[in-house]
Order: sequence, then structure tokens, then C-alpha cells
Amino acid sequence: MARPQIAAGELGAITVGVLPNGRYRARASLRDDGGVLHRLSAVAHTDENARADVRRQAAVLGTGGTGALSSKNTVNQVVELWLSQIAARAKTGSLTYSTYESYETTARLIILPRCGGIKLDRLTVGRCDRILQKILEEESISKARHARAVLSLICGYAVRDDALPSNPVRDVQRLPTTPKKESTLTTEQINTIRELMQGWRITRADGPRPNYRILIDGMEIMLGTSIRVGECLGLRRCDVDMTTRPPTLVVNGTIVSTKAEGIHRKDTPKRSRQRRSIALPSMAAAAVRRRLALAEPDPEASLFPTKTGRALSVSNYERLLRSFIADERANLIKLGVDVDEYTTHIYRRTAATLVERAAGITLASRLLGHANEQTTRNSYVVTADQVDPVTAEILDEVLGF
Repeated sequence: MARPQIAAGELGAITVGVLPNGRYRARASLRDDGGVLHRLSAVAHTDENARADVRRQAAVLGTGGTGALSSKNTVNQVVELWLSQIAARAKTGSLTYSTYESYETTARLIILPRCGGIKLDRLTVGRCDRILQKILEEESISKARHARAVLSLICGYAVRDDALPSNPVRDVQRLPTTPKKESTLTTEQINTIRELMQGWRITRADGPRPNYRILIDGMEIMLGTSIRVGECLGLRRCDVDMTTRPPTLVVNGTIVSTKAEGIHRKDTPKRSRQRRSIALPSMAAAAVRRRLALAEPDPEASLFPTKTGRALSVSNYERLLRSFIADERANLIKLGVDVDEYTTHIYRRTAATLVERAAGITLASRLLGHANEQTTRNSYVVTADQVDPVTAEILDEVLGF
């Protein structure tokens, strides 16, 4: 009976012989993906090394064979290989270190303690669903949604390595969305908050007075541009142009903090496509001028520097804001501010809401740097309870009453 033909992309049986010098020679045939037959040969000091060399040659020529994983590998083993690939991408710059660290933290602290020992052939849709529902019950909505995203990436890696036939996470039930924050600030509230910040701890017995000016300038720039706190703190002298009418700033970077690189400025916003130039309203322009007066003359000088000249970190700014909110909590509540939702994001949400009500969702979305207007509507714009009375005029005119 004729020997069966080797299929395209497959490696035939490896035979090993011993040479007169005591070394091992491995031979095999491979038919590449185009159907051409190749004779492979490798010589090594051991039988195992000779076979391994032939397999490496076969991997270069074809796409057949098996990957590094199998259905008997555990989730823990898959995560180890997947994270090494993600880390390599971070080193080449195709992925940020902050993203890698976020994936690694979620995998290590949330996913692996709950399913790290499960083998891939036991990782069914139902099991993934129960794992995610348990995370939802024990943790929070945001952690469960992040865990789902990371677990899907892990399973996708196993699918690409032929260890899973399909991604089981894709068919689990949808997780609830994080409740939308509805708080915005009114003009009266903004003016009073500015006064509270100016008078914050004027007579303080437990140390120097906090740097309230940073809080005010940051608030006014974020309210006037809708940029994120990291993008605000990442502004440099060269990023603003006060000679134009109106003055402008370019959003082209943000302050991030990673274990590998520490606190540093990333030369793109949160998304690289969100680079944009924004005209400054008077309030934000005045704040920028104050920051320029305090900044070093170097074009690369930060507008929000520390005492050493480096850019202020997001965590330090937010810590200062939380301290202000804690000290002035009673006054803020009396003012009608929702202190539980008072973070730097309230400035971005306020700017988006005001622009949307005055000029529509498209302009608000462009101001925020979103590619999708639905993202702006779902996460930032607070819909007015009252429908514009102009609808009554329109219907009167159309219906003829």
C-alpha cells in the first residue's frame, strides 16, 4: 500500500540516526502551505535537540502543527504566556505600559484566584458566566466588566493558538452597566466653589496652607476645555498659544503613572486619535496665563510643576481635591453639590453638558475628543428633564391650531 501523502502544512515523521562522530541527525519531510515538499535535516549533540531543530525549521516553512498551548493547559498557564506577549508589545511601543499593568493586575487579583486552575477544555460558556457573576456579586460592576474584557482577551489568545475551538466569553450574558453619573455644576456653584478654594484653610494650625491655586486653575482649565485631569496636568508652555484670538491649547499628551516608568508624560492623550486644538474661553485663558507666569521659560516646562520642576501627578492633584472636599463638605452640600460624585470628571461632564445644550451633541463630542457621539451621550452629557418648549411652537405651526 502506498504511503499516505503528507498534507499541506504538515510535518511527517521524524527519524533520527547516529553519525560516526556520535552526534545525532534528525530528518523529516514537510509539505508547505503551497504544496511543495521540503526535506529537513538537523544535526545536534542529543536526540531531543536534533528533533527540536527540525520542528523549528518546519515552523518557519508552514503553519501546521500545534501551538504552545493545548486544551489540557490551565488558565494560569495561558495567562502566563499571554502576559509575556502583552509585555513584549509594551516594550515595542505598540501598547502602553499602563494598559499592560491594568491587564496584569486584573488577571492576578481578580481572574486567577477564581479560575486559574481550570483547564481550557473545562472552560465552557456556562462556567465563564458563573465566574463573572460571582465577581459581580463579590466585587463591583466595573471590576466585573473589566474582568470580562480581560478574560475574553485571554481566551482569544488560546483560540489563536488552537487550544480552544471558540471564545466562550463572547456568549455569556451581558453585565449591567455602571450607573451613569448625573451631577454637573451650575455657574453659581462654580463661583462659590472658587471662593471656598480661595479661603480654604487660611488659618491652619496643622501645617502650611494647601496650594489652592493649583485647584482653581485646574478646575477652570478643565471646565473651559473639557480635557481630562491627566491632559490638563500634562500641558506645557509649548502647548498653548496666547497670541491668537481666541487663545488656543493643543491636547497632545497626558500624565500617567506606571510601575515600570513611574510618573511621566505620555506624548498622546488617552487615545492617540484624540489629539486636538481647543479655543480657550476667557475663564480658562486667564487660568493658563497664571500658570504661564509661574512656569519655567523652557518651552517644555510644565504648567503644573512640582517643586522639582516635574509635572504634578494625577494622584497628587486628586488627593488635594479630596482633601478640599472633606474640609468643605458641609458648605458644598449646602450649595447643592453632590459631594459623592465630585471628582475631576464633574468638570468634563459639566462642559460637555453645557455645550450640548447650546450647540448639540456633535460639537460636544468633538470637544471631548470622542469618535462616537453615543459615547458622549451615554457617559458625559446629562439630559435635561424638560423638553425644549420650542416643540409646542413647531406642532402648533404644523397642525394649524
